[in-house]
Amino acid sequence: MKHNNQKKSKHYILWTAVFIIYLYLLTKLILFKGSAVDFGIVKVRLMAFLQQPDLIHTRTVNLTPFQEISRDWNSLSSHRPGTAIHLVGNVLAFIPLGIFIPVLTGNKLFSGIKVFLLSLLLSLGYEGTQLVTGMGIFDVDDLMLNTLGGLIGYIIFTMGIGLKKVLVGGGSRETTKLTSKESHV
Repeated sequence: MKHNNQKKSKHYILWTAVFIIYLYLLTKLILFKGSAVDFGIVKVRLMAFLQQPDLIHTRTVNLTPFQEISRDWNSLSSHRPGTAIHLVGNVLAFIPLGIFIPVLTGNKLFSGIKVFLLSLLLSLGYEGTQLVTGMGIFDVDDLMLNTLGGLIGYIIFTMGIGLKKVLVGGGSRETTKLTSKESHV
């Protein structure tokens, strides 16, 4: 049993390390638009905002749901493929989060709700940082697309667990228990 616990611990550490790398890359993508990550820039912009809170009125904000999504959809139907990056990219960027959350917290009841809330909160954190620092645009559509991505990741995760049960042989009670326990890692 000790060997099994060590194996679970190693898997958990590996998943945690990959999750940290994912968050770094997500931050690089969303806040720094792919450039080098420099939290000094965030600090300088945050300090400027704290000294002049009226700067918030100069920021570009979209609070109208589906405004940018429909604009991008119309551009996409006009054969402008660059707009697909915004639509698909916001979803794809959060799909891994929907897998990491149940793996790192354990596949318990209501994991879908956890994924929904944590995807929404992480996206809100990025959008809020963009608003306050001016390093991007606060967009309610991004919140919706990111959260959808997290939920898609969760669906992929649960389908993978289901497929594993089918392949391993869900008929055996012992196998089902083992698979259930493995999904907590």
